[in-house]
Amino acid sequence: MKNKLKLLLYILITVLISIIAFVGVYTSKTQFRENALPDYTLSSEFTGKRITYLEVDDSTNDVIKDKDGNVVESIPDGANKDDYTTEKVPVNSEEVKTTENYKKVKEILDSRLEKFGAEYYLVKVDEQNGDTVIELEDNTTTDRLLQDLVQKADFSIVDSETKEVLLDRSYIENTSVVYGNNDSGEVVVYLDIKFNQEGTNKFAEITRNYIAQEENENQEDQENQEEHNHKQVSIIFSGTTMLTTSFEQEITNGELTLSMGSARDNSSLYNYISNASIYSVLLNNPELPINYQVATSEYIQSSMNQNVIYFIIGTIAVICVIIAIYLIAKYRTNGLISCLGLILEIAILLILIRYTSTIISLGTMSAILILIAVETYFIIKILNNIKENETYENVASTTIKTYLDTLDLIVVFLIIAIVFTFMKQVWVYSIGMTLFYGMISIAITNLIFIRGMLLEKYSMKK
Repeated sequence: MKNKLKLLLYILITVLISIIAFVGVYTSKTQFRENALPDYTLSSEFTGKRITYLEVDDSTNDVIKDKDGNVVESIPDGANKDDYTTEKVPVNSEEVKTTENYKKVKEILDSRLEKFGAEYYLVKVDEQNGDTVIELEDNTTTDRLLQDLVQKADFSIVDSETKEVLLDRSYIENTSVVYGNNDSGEVVVYLDIKFNQEGTNKFAEITRNYIAQEENENQEDQENQEEHNHKQVSIIFSGTTMLTTSFEQEITNGELTLSMGSARDNSSLYNYISNASIYSVLLNNPELPINYQVATSEYIQSSMNQNVIYFIIGTIAVICVIIAIYLIAKYRTNGLISCLGLILEIAILLILIRYTSTIISLGTMSAILILIAVETYFIIKILNNIKENETYENVASTTIKTYLDTLDLIVVFLIIAIVFTFMKQVWVYSIGMTLFYGMISIAITNLIFIRGMLLEKYSMKK
C-alpha cells in the first residue's frame, strides 16, 4: 500500500508540473486573469526586429560670451548687448570625428547594451563617418533602451552661478544602486557615486566651500550668510541638471548619494530602481566621445507567420506522440512510466526556459528535438536492461549502471552547450542555453522521477 501511494505521488507531481508548464498558473491580481509564469522571450525570427540608424550630430549651439570672454547663459536684462558676442559652436568638433573615436563608440554601445540586459543586439559603426546601425528585438522596452543608449553620459558638478566645472566624471570610481527607509516607512532608492582618491579630496573641498549656514540674528552676519547661501552647485548629467543644492556638512568619505525617489508600491519602486540602474550603467561605462542623434528607426516584420510556429510546435508534438506509442506498445507499464518521464522532462525544460529568459529561436526548437532524442535513447537503454520479472535490487543497480554508461554522452552535450552559450549569434546561443537546461531537466527526470517510479513499481513485487 505504501509503495502504491509513493508511485501515485510521483505521478501526481509529474501531472502537476506538466500542467504548470503547458497550461500556466493564472491569478486574479487585477480584473483580468494573468499567467503568473514569466512570458517566453522570442527571438526576432518570430517577433520582428527594430533597426535604428544613428548619425553624428552636426548641429550647433549658440554660446554667449561677455566682453571678457566668459561664457554666460544669457544676456542680463538692461545690459549693453554690444558687450556680448554669440558664437555658433558645433556639438561635435572636427577634432572628435576620428576613426579611433568611432571604434570607441562601438565598444561603448556594445558594453551598454550588455549591461542593460538586451537579449539580442547587433551594432555596426562606419569607421569613416561614424554612422551607426543598431539592431534590436522589438518589444515594449525598445524605445526606452534606445533613448538611454545614445546618451553621451557626461557628468559634472558645477558652480550654479559661474558654471565653473568643479568635478567631472573622470574622478568617478564606481556607482551602485542602494536602498534605505525614510521616517514615513517608505523605501528610498539612491544612486551612490563613489569617487577615487583624488575625486574624494576634490569633493570634500566642494562640500566644505558650499555649506548652507544656519540663520543668524545679526544683520551684518545675515547679509554675509545670504551671500554665502547663494553659493550652490548643480549636478549635471548628459546636459540635464539633476539637482541644485548646497551641503549640510563636509563630506570626506568620497561618496555622493542621490535620492531617486521613495515609495511603498512596487510599481513606483520599480521605476525608481530602473532609472537609478540606468544612471549607474552609464556612469560605470565610458562616456561616448561623440554626440549622436537618431536618424530613423524602423520595425522589420518577422519573416515567419504564426502558422509556421504552430507547424513547428505541432511537429514536435507529433514526434512525442509517436515515441509514446512505441514505448507503451513495446514496454507496456514501463513504457507508460517512461512516457510520463518524457513529458516531465519537456515540462521542466519549458519552465527553466521561462524563468531564465532563454531566447526562443529556431535554434531552440532544434535543440528541443535533440533533447527529446537523447531522452528517448536513455529511456530505451534503461528499459532494454530491465526485464518484467526483475527484482527491486536489480532495477536499482541497472538504472545507475545505465546512467554511468551514458555519462560520456552527457559530458559531450554539456561541453557543446557551454561553448554555444558564449556565441554571439542568437540561434547558436539559444541552442547552447536550451541544451544546458535540457541536460538539467533530463538529469532530474531520469534520476528522480523515472527511476523512482520504476523502483516503486518493482518494490511492490517484494
